[in-house]
Amino acid sequence: MSKLREVSAQDPWWKVGAGTAQSLQVVTLAFARRDLKLRYTQTRLGWVWAVLQPLALITALTLVLGRVFGLPPEGMRQFGLNLAVALPGWIWFQFTVSQGASSLIANQALVSKAAFPRAALPTAKAVVGFADFGVGCALLILGLAVVGELQAMALVRVPLAAAYTALASLGWAYFAAAVSVRRRDLLAVLPILLQVLFFISPIALPSANFQPKGWGILYWLNPAVAMADGFRWAWLGWDVWQPAHLISAASGVLGFFGGLLTLRWRSRRLNEFI
Repeated sequence: MSKLREVSAQDPWWKVGAGTAQSLQVVTLAFARRDLKLRYTQTRLGWVWAVLQPLALITALTLVLGRVFGLPPEGMRQFGLNLAVALPGWIWFQFTVSQGASSLIANQALVSKAAFPRAALPTAKAVVGFADFGVGCALLILGLAVVGELQAMALVRVPLAAAYTALASLGWAYFAAAVSVRRRDLLAVLPILLQVLFFISPIALPSANFQPKGWGILYWLNPAVAMADGFRWAWLGWDVWQPAHLISAASGVLGFFGGLLTLRWRSRRLNEFI
């Protein structure tokens, strides 16, 4: 007796069905496990690199910029705290966007031959970056405990800031992955754009008091503003919020849905450009 096989039409690009969502979860975890195994293959230090990267950046930026600004010892301590609590989130954001943008091109043989939710590839990069983020958070907890700045409420607030970081970074990664399939120049320009974004975002210092008017609105449209200040609030309990932070937060959330829809729309003609 022959077996029956159910064949269903593809979901509309603007709608994610329950079956597609379940498939996305399964495939994402499979790609994430593969990438985690390959991440530190043939390296001697392995996961130690996840610790060394934020430590090196915090030390270098604190010493260099501290000398440039002529900060006293107490100012250096405050500057270091500002940077330390925001940097793991930024590293995760940067990794997700840069690696997610090239994920379709790097797996083009698989993309052109196998049917699976294309968003799984960029999402898997976010999962891999989250592993490094977790290592950075463990290091940060130890450091904050040593300097007497660790707060119990951080266990409640940090997951909220992390969830926003995941949404904001994935939105950019989805959009960049969809565009780079046809416009490969984006992959060459993206590292430069991320470096510029680092310096115009409040990663080392709290957000500037720009009014959300005229050109000032461009500053608050940057989702990294809400991300960096969100981690300062989450880890240290600092009251850094301004009404304009809602613009930055909304930019990150809307960017997630816009990037996901862009990728789903582009996926319908992906094999023409891959």
